[in-house]
Order: sequence, then structure tokens, then C-alpha cells
Amino acid sequence: MSEPLFDVWKTFRFDAAHQLDAGPGGDPRYRRVHGHSYQVEVWLRGPLTERGWVVDMGELERRIGVARDALDHRLLNEVEGLGIPTMENIARFTWEKLGDLPNLHRVVVRRGQDGEGCEYRGPAVGAPR
Repeated sequence: MSEPLFDVWKTFRFDAAHQLDAGPGGDPRYRRVHGHSYQVEVWLRGPLTERGWVVDMGELERRIGVARDALDHRLLNEVEGLGIPTMENIARFTWEKLGDLPNLHRVVVRRGQDGEGCEYRGPAVGAPR
């Protein structure tokens, strides 16, 4: 019998501006600098440790702080390593900023005011995905 797995998550929010090239025929509003409020969920999946948890939430908060600080109240086009400032790249960037966090399972980026979101499951780090 396999060990039971738990999903745990922590959410953070940030506000930022960006501009996008929607290409020919795309919505011209994208080309103007505009802002969004983002909600990001960091999900981990794993068995309980000897301490009775999947992850130390304090350690998770510290690691999330690195990503939040890199994104919050920024012009996302200027954030080094982000690339084109889409939800997809924000999810990937957040994953990468979490480093080698064991049991990292997925990162979800939402723009609630627009009813939009993106889920990223990056390369495996540590235990089960």
C-alpha cells in the first residue's frame, strides 16, 4: 500500500503593469501599458513528514516572497528572466523562483477580474508530482 499524499497550497497576490504585442489584427488595448491584479497559488503534493506536514508553511512563505517581490508593483516587461509578460510566463517564472522546493506540484495564476487563469506544472523537483 502506498503512502497517502496531501495537496497543500499557499496563495499570494500582486499588482503589476505590462504591455503586449497582440500581433496584426490583435486587440490594440494590449499594446498600451495597462495593469492587472494577479492571484498566484503555489501547490505542493507529498506525504506527511515526521513533523506532520507536507511543507513548513513559514519556509514556503519565505520562498514565495522572492517571487512576489520580483513581480509586485512592477512593469512586468522589465522583470529580468520573465520574458513576454503573459500569465503563462508568470507561472513559469514563479516556479523557477521557488528554486528546488520539494514536492512542488503546480503554480496557478489567475486574473479574477477577467475570469482568466493559467496552470503550470514544471519540471519535476523532489517527490511525487
